[in-house]
Amino acid sequence: MVARVAILSVLQLATLAIATVLGGITVPLLAGDAKLYGFRLVQQENVMLHFDLDSATATAELFSLADPDRLVIDLPGATLATQMPTESFPQGVIRSIRYAQHGEQFLRVVLDLRQSVDPSYRIVPRQGGQRLVVDLGVKGSPGLVRTESRAVDTVPLRDAVVAIDAGHGGRDPGAVGQRKTLEKDITLAVARRLYERLRDQPGITPVLIRDSDVYVDLRERMNIAREHGADLFVSIHADAINRREAKGSSVYTLSLDGASSEAAAWLARSENESAALYGDVALDELEGNLRQTILSLAQSATMELSMEAGADVLGELKGVGAVHKASVEQAAFAVLKSPDIPSILIETAFISNLQEEKKLRSARYQEELARAIELGVVRYLARRAPAGTHLAAARRRQGS
Repeated sequence: MVARVAILSVLQLATLAIATVLGGITVPLLAGDAKLYGFRLVQQENVMLHFDLDSATATAELFSLADPDRLVIDLPGATLATQMPTESFPQGVIRSIRYAQHGEQFLRVVLDLRQSVDPSYRIVPRQGGQRLVVDLGVKGSPGLVRTESRAVDTVPLRDAVVAIDAGHGGRDPGAVGQRKTLEKDITLAVARRLYERLRDQPGITPVLIRDSDVYVDLRERMNIAREHGADLFVSIHADAINRREAKGSSVYTLSLDGASSEAAAWLARSENESAALYGDVALDELEGNLRQTILSLAQSATMELSMEAGADVLGELKGVGAVHKASVEQAAFAVLKSPDIPSILIETAFISNLQEEKKLRSARYQEELARAIELGVVRYLARRAPAGTHLAAARRRQGS
């Protein structure tokens, strides 16, 4: 049972999410070298450019030039993943897009324009890096179509990364069963078994958020997952509720609008109230516009993927024993609020139920749980592993 309120490490991004270019601007991003794998020119209401980087560069500097009109985007510390040709457009505000590599100092992207523009930008976290979105502030031309230039085939393939979060730990025991079983011990035991199983799966690298009886706060849990480039975050818990007859496994994903059932609402409230004891910061306590900015960065697509992963895992858990609800539930659990990593929370069983507490103490049952979660995770990744992974490459070869 989770017991803390949300901290998002993307808080740094919130103040950078929207700004207006006035002559020249500097866009701070998270530190680290970056490779540019391509861009997309998209006509929505306005003409938009998406620049995808495998990680975040230190800064991005945008400025306009006149006679002729140009928009210059400098990416200090960034390089092209591979040589990309100049792209030309027969109509619309952009004449061409060209690149210039200035050694290891910076990568310059120049947009040759047919008119002056009043651009704005936002920075969006994405799996494997960040996206710099530039809105040129002009309406799209009727003949302008979606154009894409990518160098993804040059990227070395990698394993899909699964972050396994054993709930609670250290000073935070979690729920306590009638036989004094501690939730933190059960979650760590199941997490370790899941780790061993996923480690043997080709194309998957598991990462344990904690591997001992230590307390890890939410900020650090999210940071550990993000530092390892996690493609899926799996948080393991053991449910507890006042009704001792309650039983069965549950799978949750994030709900921004509140819990989807009375039990989910009770859990979310109790956990969020407990969070203040550990000094974490509640997302709800942030200023309204900042909260909405954070949540709008990348949450929608991530939530959709989370629901898919949750359904796959819940389907396998049904083969192990009873499930508390037949479908994936949603609640405002703190540990699920990473906007860029699909995340699920698994309540393995009710530790408050004497019979289920006994099962949770059993090595055999722990292994069955780990096996079911493994099968669900593998099924999800076989279908949804991101581009650049061995699993995604295998999926393309199979034509699915």
